[in-house]
Amino acid sequence: MDESALARGDTGPPGIVPSRGTPPDPRGPDPDGPEPSELTSGFRLAWRRSPWQVPGGLLLILALLTVNVLADGPLAGADRRIRAVVRAHAASGTWRWLRDGWHAPAQLLVNCGNYQVAVPVLGACALIVAVRHRTARPLLAALAAVVLLLATVTPAKILIGRTGPGLSTVGSGGLGVFPSGHAATAAVCLGVAVMLLLPDLPAGIRRAAVAGVAGLCFLNGVALVWCDYHWFTDVLGGWALAGLIAIAVMKISQASPPEPDGPVGTRSRVIPKWSR
Repeated sequence: MDESALARGDTGPPGIVPSRGTPPDPRGPDPDGPEPSELTSGFRLAWRRSPWQVPGGLLLILALLTVNVLADGPLAGADRRIRAVVRAHAASGTWRWLRDGWHAPAQLLVNCGNYQVAVPVLGACALIVAVRHRTARPLLAALAAVVLLLATVTPAKILIGRTGPGLSTVGSGGLGVFPSGHAATAAVCLGVAVMLLLPDLPAGIRRAAVAGVAGLCFLNGVALVWCDYHWFTDVLGGWALAGLIAIAVMKISQASPPEPDGPVGTRSRVIPKWSR
């Protein structure tokens, strides 16, 4: 060992510089990559440096889709081509069972975006979290999500007034089909519900829950196009709007990103501000 290192009192093996903070792991680097605490620390740092990138990107996507609908832009042609391909498959004898009948898989997926289904799920999850942490903030977050949905989706449908696939006029009350209310409702209600539950779930279950909700929302959007209820860009617009609403709701509820549970090498956990 180097004499200067001994003079400083360092006792580590040759070739390893002792850390002034957390001591080095004697087992060496983890072959499976960094622990979740390192990953979540990087996520928090990136979010704090540019907190407006995600909402700004979603707002830009929503604005471009809206302009395309109003101006009958190039994506309108893509919508018609996608609808033609989907109808050719959905109406065939091989795949008709997916959408025919109220109990068909595609119809059940569409129903995930009904207010009668999605809002009670969000309310139940918010109530569970509120009782567990003895605070009304999760309930206020759920209420904010529903209010923002009603305050944005319905006025947008009326103002834009896009006709649905195969229709020549808008629906009753002047409601158009852009953005998709079903896609937005499913993404907001189910997304906010799982985000409220995340702090109390183990890391492995958190990943599965987020992946499951994302997959369900994706299938809901596919089913809306498959059943000929919406154009493809209607669904994209609903998802973009849902992302903006979800971000606003989590700001209102003051839930923070995952934070490390200890030094590097330990598992991370999500800590909502209302539980501190």
